[in-house]
Amino acid sequence: MGRRRSGMPTMNDIAVASGYSQTTVSFVLNRVADQKIPETTRRRIAEAAFALGYAPPAAPPKRQHTRNGQAGKRGNPDAGPSGSQGMTRTFTDSVARKIAVDILSGGRPEGSNLPLDANLGVEFGVSRTVIREAMKVLTSKGLLEAKARVGTRVRKRSEWHLFDPEVLLWQAEAGLDTRFIQHLGEMRLILEPEAAALAAQRRSETDIDHLLSLADKMAETEISADSFARADLDFHLAVAACADNPFLIAIGALIEISLISSLRRSWPGDVAGGTVLSAADHRLIATAIATGDCDGARQAMRKVIRDGIDRSTTRPVHS
Repeated sequence: MGRRRSGMPTMNDIAVASGYSQTTVSFVLNRVADQKIPETTRRRIAEAAFALGYAPPAAPPKRQHTRNGQAGKRGNPDAGPSGSQGMTRTFTDSVARKIAVDILSGGRPEGSNLPLDANLGVEFGVSRTVIREAMKVLTSKGLLEAKARVGTRVRKRSEWHLFDPEVLLWQAEAGLDTRFIQHLGEMRLILEPEAAALAAQRRSETDIDHLLSLADKMAETEISADSFARADLDFHLAVAACADNPFLIAIGALIEISLISSLRRSWPGDVAGGTVLSAADHRLIATAIATGDCDGARQAMRKVIRDGIDRSTTRPVHS
C-alpha cells in the first residue's frame, strides 16, 4: 500500500507533506473506523494527498443478495477515498480552502463578486458540482453570500465566522499580521485566565500530574522549538479541559492558532534561559490549580499570555 506505483506518492511522501506519521496517514486514507482521529488531522492529510496526486487502489464492490437469494454486485455509495463521493469531498475541501485563503488574504476583497461556477470550474479544473459544494461550505462559514441576479459575493469581514476552526486555519495559511495576532491574544486574555480559575476548582490529581509533566517537558535542556510549542499548546489545552466547560474546550482552535503563530514569530528560546523561565511560569499556573488558588491561577495565566503577546509583537519575525 505504501509502495510507489507509476510515480504515485507513497504513504511516507504524504506523511512528510502533512506532518503526521505514516500510521496516522494510513488510518485516514484507509478510513479505519475505530481510530479517533481529529477532523483537522484528517483534512490536512487529505489535502496533502490531493496535492501530491495520490489515488488509492479501487475498493472492491460490495455484494448484496437479490430476492431470489442470488448474490449480486452494486457500487458502494459510501466509498472511501477511491469512490466518487470521497474524491468529490476531497476536491471540494481543496477548492473551498483555496478560495477561503484568497478571501482572507485580501485577494478576493470584501464585496467583490466571484466568477460564475462554470468559470471557477475551469480555473480549478473541477466539476460544477464541486464548485457548488465548495460555495456551500464557504457560505456556511459566513465568507460568501449568494443572491439572485447578483451572484456570489464576498461578505464583510464583520460577518465572517472567525471562531470556526477551519476559518482560523485558513486565516493562518493566508497570513497573520501583528494586529491579528494581538486580537487573538486579547481573546485568550478574556477566556483563559477564567479557565485557569475554574480549573483550580475542578481539577483532579490526574489533571495536576499532567500539567506538571508538561511544564517539566518545557524546561528540558536543549528542547527544540517544535517540541516546546507542542508542550506549550498541550498545557493550555489541558487547562481548558480541566475547567470542565465544553465552551472553553471548544476554543482549542483559537488557542492553537494564536499560540503557534506567536511562537513562530518568537519563542522563549530566542533568549538564553528563556525556556526555563517560561516553563517556571507555566508551573506556577499548575501549582495554583493544584492548591485550589483560583486568583493565583488566573494571574499566572494572564502573565504567560501577556508575555507571549509581547514576544510576538515586539521581536523580529523569523524567516
